[in-house]
Amino acid sequence: MKARKLLDVIITAERLKGTIRYCFTSTNRPESVAEYFWMAVLMAYFMRDEFPEADMDKVIKMKNISSI
Repeated sequence: MKARKLLDVIITAERLKGTIRYCFTSTNRPESVAEYFWMAVLMAYFMRDEFPEADMDKVIKMKNISSI
């Protein structure tokens, strides 16, 4: 990935930390988009052994790009 493109992705990801979703965490605090993506990617990563036929790297990439 070229440096400019990488910086654009990082800047977009940083802005997602301040974008609140219409959902709440388990402690009843509003959840940011970044927090949601972080948990979704962690779930995909840790479940990769349960679904060896799935390309989890592709799943993780699809999850991150689908809502940006």
